[in-house]
Amino acid sequence: MRSSYIPLLCAMLLIGGMVGAAEVFRNNEIIFPEIAAIAAGALLKSELAWRTDSRRIFCSIAVCAALGLGIVLFMPGAVWFQMSAAYLAASVLFMISGTSFAPMISAAVLPVLLQTRSVVYLLAACILTALILLVRQLLIRKDILADKPFRKLPFPDRNDIIQMMIRWLIVTAVIFSALGTGLRFAAAPPLLVAFTEFWKPGAVSRKQPLSVIALIALCAASGAGIRWLLCVSVGIPMCIAAALTIAVVYFIMKRIGLMLPPAAAISVLAFLIPEKMLLVFPVQIMIGISVLVGASFLYREKAAQAVFRKGRRILNAIRR
Repeated sequence: MRSSYIPLLCAMLLIGGMVGAAEVFRNNEIIFPEIAAIAAGALLKSELAWRTDSRRIFCSIAVCAALGLGIVLFMPGAVWFQMSAAYLAASVLFMISGTSFAPMISAAVLPVLLQTRSVVYLLAACILTALILLVRQLLIRKDILADKPFRKLPFPDRNDIIQMMIRWLIVTAVIFSALGTGLRFAAAPPLLVAFTEFWKPGAVSRKQPLSVIALIALCAASGAGIRWLLCVSVGIPMCIAAALTIAVVYFIMKRIGLMLPPAAAISVLAFLIPEKMLLVFPVQIMIGISVLVGASFLYREKAAQAVFRKGRRILNAIRR
């Protein structure tokens, strides 16, 4: 029973250490929120939450982090345009990777949203990801976590490409609207990851849309609330508050019965935003995830109705 909490303690130490390093060096670019998602999917579940392996996780994060940084440095245009390009490029990489490791998308979009121009972001993403994967391997050797062989997903077909383009158009509309109205965190990268994962017809989260919205909103409120109460009001170091947040998020997921890694990333993102945004952060997150989940269902419902109408026309033609 005690060993079941070792992965959680490891995740708390890693997240707390990351935020602590950012405090010591006074460089917020060390904080890589998607590490919380990777920790949730690689440490807080007995098996990997995604169809991938350690090597592909590391390579995906490294390539996409470099991609996002490169877009900020070398691509002209408004931030919403850069974010849209980052999401599209990362989605293509995700689609051809043969994995279901969607957090790679956030690694590309986050530096664009924050307009990161330092290589520190890339180094932090790579080093922290490597640490998570190293800890996982150690826990597997101790029989605390389980390993399973990786089986590559089929190469995308025409329908997969169409679905990806539809997701991109929806995400672009959300990004443009969010940045245009000043609700920038309604298009927070972990939300785009959650949307991408939610889009898959076989995803467990698709069966619990209200639970997805509630979980992500609660995790956003937990991160912002803990930071406000402990750091802003009391003056406790953010590293301790961040470690505590991961524990709270873990028990929220257990309570709701849905392990959704992007929700953990949302909670840690609250430690990266400006202090003045803490009170409105959960509201913006809830707006964003509600719009994305709603858009997914509206599209799926219209698509299903179109298929039904076409099938009915075919049956009527046969009867004639």
